[in-house]
Amino acid sequence: MDSLEGGARLRASHRLAPASAERYSFSKLSSSYTPRSKRQLARHVTRKSTLAQRGFACLAFDRPKDGVNVGHSLRAALGFSARMVILGDKDSSINVRKLSTDPGRAYRHVPILEVPDIFDAMPNDCTPVAVELTGDAIDLTTFVHPERACYIFGPENGSVSDEILAKCEYVVKIPTTMSLNLGMTVNIVMYDRLAKSTRNRDA
Repeated sequence: MDSLEGGARLRASHRLAPASAERYSFSKLSSSYTPRSKRQLARHVTRKSTLAQRGFACLAFDRPKDGVNVGHSLRAALGFSARMVILGDKDSSINVRKLSTDPGRAYRHVPILEVPDIFDAMPNDCTPVAVELTGDAIDLTTFVHPERACYIFGPENGSVSDEILAKCEYVVKIPTTMSLNLGMTVNIVMYDRLAKSTRNRDA
C-alpha cells in the first residue's frame, strides 16, 4: 500500500514539474521583457540630434526665382533640421517636387508653404531675421541667434524687400568680399546657428 501511494506521489510530481518549469521560465521572461512600443520610444529619446534642446529655426525665401538654388536651400533645410520652409511669391517655374539639387526630397520631411506674403505663414512667437547686406546689418560672426527664429533670404537677382526688412527684428550679414549664392548663404547661416547652440549646450 505504501509503495502504491509513493508511486502515485512520484507520478504526480512528474506531472507538475513541466508546469512549474513553464511558470518559472515565463516569470523570468516577463521580468526582462520590454514592450515593443517602449523600446521604440527609448530608441527615439536616446537618438542623437542636431537640434538644440529648445526652440526652432525655419527658413523663408522672398520671391525666389531659380529652382537650382531653391533645391540647394531645401537640402540645407533638411540637413540642418529646419522645422519649416516658406516660399513667398515664388516663381511659377519652381516645382519643389522636381528639383534635381534636392536629392533628399525635403518636401517629404519638412513642411513647405507657398504663400504670397511670408508673414502670412510666420509661426507665432517667432523672431524674423533678414539675411541681407545693409549698412546697419549685424555681423553674423557676433550674432546671438534667437531661440525661435525665421531666417529670411532675398531673391538671387535682388534683395529682401524694404517692406519685409521693416518688419524684421534683426538684419544680419555674412562678412564676405563678394555676394554668395542663395544655397551657400543658407548653409552658412544654419551652420552658424548649429555651432553656437552646440557650444552653449556644452558650456
